[in-house]
Amino acid sequence: MKEFIYLVFVWWFFIPSTAHAYLDPGSGNALIYMALSFFGAIIFSLKGIFYRFIGKKNLLEDEQALKENQHNIVIFSEGKMYWNTFRPIVEALLKKNVVFSYYTMDIYDPCLKIDSPNMNNCYIGNGTRAFAKISKLKADVVLSTTPNIGTEGYPILRSNSIKKLVHVFHSFGDLSVYHYGSLDHYDAVMLVGEFEKPIIRKLENLRGLPPKELYEAGLPYLDVLEEQKNSTQKQIEKISDKKTILIAPSWGVKGCLYQYGSKFISLLAQADFNIIIRPHPHSLKVEPDLLEKTKNELSSFKNIEWDLEINGLPSMQRADILISDTSSVRIDFLFLYQKPIITLEMPLEDMSEFEMADLGESWTEEALKKLGCNVRKDQIEELPTIVNEILATKTSEEIAAFREKNVYNRNHSGEIIANYLIEEGQRIKLQ
Repeated sequence: MKEFIYLVFVWWFFIPSTAHAYLDPGSGNALIYMALSFFGAIIFSLKGIFYRFIGKKNLLEDEQALKENQHNIVIFSEGKMYWNTFRPIVEALLKKNVVFSYYTMDIYDPCLKIDSPNMNNCYIGNGTRAFAKISKLKADVVLSTTPNIGTEGYPILRSNSIKKLVHVFHSFGDLSVYHYGSLDHYDAVMLVGEFEKPIIRKLENLRGLPPKELYEAGLPYLDVLEEQKNSTQKQIEKISDKKTILIAPSWGVKGCLYQYGSKFISLLAQADFNIIIRPHPHSLKVEPDLLEKTKNELSSFKNIEWDLEINGLPSMQRADILISDTSSVRIDFLFLYQKPIITLEMPLEDMSEFEMADLGESWTEEALKKLGCNVRKDQIEELPTIVNEILATKTSEEIAAFREKNVYNRNHSGEIIANYLIEEGQRIKLQ
């Protein structure tokens, strides 16, 4: 009944709640997006009411339930973009017939499609409503990728009724680019690899924090990508003996297309490399003019192609080397295909509000230099020569050894993390 009254109120005044999501700059697209989001929320809420009428669990968890019910194991997700991180863990928990809750801020989260008596999978709304609910959550163990929970000024408070807050990483890398205080209020961290231990301990010592439990877990999203690669990989017929370069920029001002323009690409095309340009999916929305300008400038080259497909794995498979900026696609390329990378250096940001302020350097960026190299703007004319040098000197065996050294429990991280959650849940129950 509470949901029904709420829906009537919203429908009457036709004012949707604030959506914390990206809206296209064009006003027409923005209005369409808002309308679709509004009606999507209405339909999803009606679905929850219908389920309550027919006796099934409600997919829209209310604030009172999160505040009053004592949960044993909870997974908290900000949205579907983190499903590759949580999917292996959810699957392992379901396989073990463990009862747990999965709370998401995204009505399109794939987890909501799973129907299991052991999983309380709920959409908790978005924005301030969801933040308030999580801040009042009562649970023994909570797993999340969200940094800064409990940090002063951050909208999600650390609930006093959470007995153990556990962080899992959704990408490979150190904490240097996380906002200041990112894991200060966590009790345990699921480590990607051994390299993270001294970084976390350094921050704890500098801030006088009690030591967290550091658990050797791995990187679930990478396991999912490797599974997808193995299931879809096929032999691609080589069109020629020329080396293929994949160029995969970030979007916006931090992207190499924005900072470097098309000149470096034309230099590589003139050097007779095959070129695949794969823009970030967000670029198609926020900077179509830049992409169109770049296409026009490179239109005379027959050895340049553009990849706009959703799945980027085929282009990665075809490429011999990747050129990017600070995009995380570099890690996917390195670890999935054991091929080298070149990073085009970006202007330094003000890092005073990030963990870099205390760490002083990025372990990740220094490590990646060993698997390829960094190129400055004043070195762009030398880029074709640098590509040939990297292809001649960096081996797949070197890259594979780096991955094995720095990523725990390859292809088993989901089960490892699930076992940890189960054991901690049982331990806390017996206290």
